[in-house]
Amino acid sequence: MSRSPVLPTWVATWLLVSGVICLIDVIYTMFRPYTNAKEGFVSNTLFYGWKLYSSVDIRYADTKDVVTCSTGRVMLIEIAMNFVAVYLASKRSRHALLLAFTTSAFVFWKTFWYLVMYISPPPGTPSFFTDNYGYLGITLIFWIPNGVWVVMPFLAMCSLWNRLALPVEYQEQENNNYEKPPGLSSP
Repeated sequence: MSRSPVLPTWVATWLLVSGVICLIDVIYTMFRPYTNAKEGFVSNTLFYGWKLYSSVDIRYADTKDVVTCSTGRVMLIEIAMNFVAVYLASKRSRHALLLAFTTSAFVFWKTFWYLVMYISPPPGTPSFFTDNYGYLGITLIFWIPNGVWVVMPFLAMCSLWNRLALPVEYQEQENNNYEKPPGLSSP
């Protein structure tokens, strides 16, 4: 009899795909100005979407912006957590659910916090949007892509919550429902 996967397939896929996309994002932000050069095959193919995003978000385009640099470094931890969660799920580790939930919560709150900086800033605060695009362009290039990184982690957290919040009588049974490495006994 086949056991159900530790993580829902769509959550594992999201963690892998978002991990790869975020890794490209970190490479883009950490290796600027090379990755956003006006000329160059790599900057105009692999990083095209990131260059387009930079044409809207002034913070993201600024190589010295402390927020963008800091979030890039935090993303390295989130990326590692994504990949480790999927690996642990493939080994049926009981820690996979908690790690997948935690990394989803990190991504959700980091992105939510970033977006809040753009909503009704205090009077006198300069706009962090360029004048290159109108509301439609800003919505399509800024709000929707960032919204994906709020909605998908939130949906993953909702999906994982019931698996984590088991009734007390089932916890012992579920916590021992994984393959243990040789030499380790149950806690």
